[in-house]
Amino acid sequence: MNTRVKANVSEESPMADTKIEPNPESTGLVIVDMQVEGCERHGPGMKPVIASIRRLLDRFRAVHGKIIHVQSVRTKDHPEFTVFGRPYGLILGSPGADFVPELRPLAGEHVVQKTSHDCFYKTSMEAVLEKLDLRPCRDKIVVTGIGSSNCVYHAVIGFHIRNFYSIVPEDCIHGVHPQSQPFALHQFRSNAYNFNVTVSHSDDLRLDSEIPLQRASGS
Repeated sequence: MNTRVKANVSEESPMADTKIEPNPESTGLVIVDMQVEGCERHGPGMKPVIASIRRLLDRFRAVHGKIIHVQSVRTKDHPEFTVFGRPYGLILGSPGADFVPELRPLAGEHVVQKTSHDCFYKTSMEAVLEKLDLRPCRDKIVVTGIGSSNCVYHAVIGFHIRNFYSIVPEDCIHGVHPQSQPFALHQFRSNAYNFNVTVSHSDDLRLDSEIPLQRASGS
């Protein structure tokens, strides 16, 4: 598994809230729906979340980690609009559907477009995971983004039921409603999920490739 898990384990779960040292070769960073329209809808509380995700993204980039950006898009003939009457939003090619400037993908980073809350349903996600050699029952996925109780939640559950180890740094997700974040974190920490879903904090994730540098500097 190439992961060392340290002490400070929550009484609630044998895996939750631990310090984790994942190996970048067997860990993917998934950034869900960090787009202009969605972040504006989530309000000013997004600023520290964007900053936390950016710091984590920079760390993955520094060790040549495996990075996947998820982008939620729609066309105007999507059933959400034509059948269910939702107002137009996240229209493909519109400024609102673009990634926020701080988290725009770099060349070579994978983008998975989706047309629902589910980043696996009729998307390229499984093909991208295969290309990156990220495998169930072996590798880890760090899930970040918005919103805690819908698109992030579906992403975590998607990786969970496909038998990946999932890590959710709670400072790197955000819910649009006050109850969203507590609901999602409660679910992830519950016995239904906590055997392969870990709630953590971005400061508690130390990529293996960072550790020799930290120890050499005396940290």
